Amino acid sequence: MSSPEIASLSWGQMKVKGCSTTYKDCKVWPGGSRTWDWRETGTNHSPGVQPADLEEVVKKDVKTVVIGRGMNEALQHPPWTI
Repeated sequence: MSSPEIASLSWGQMKVKGCSTTYKDCKVWPGGSRTWDWRETGTNHSPGVQPADLEEVVKKDVKTVVIGRGMNEALQHPPWTI
């Protein structure tokens, strides 16, 4: 099974192929996608993506995780997350 394709991407809007939802931020994995609500883990642009942000996707037994940095590359990913 492969991850759904990103159908379109523009400022504040991401569409996933085969999904009727328009996301501001999202998590995508083989077989699904959902809104990524930064408030769930207290994520901010700095220090950035927290290990807790990735737990859900990693538990889905993915082989590769791609972390986007946003349109202006403002979202950080600290060493402890990598």
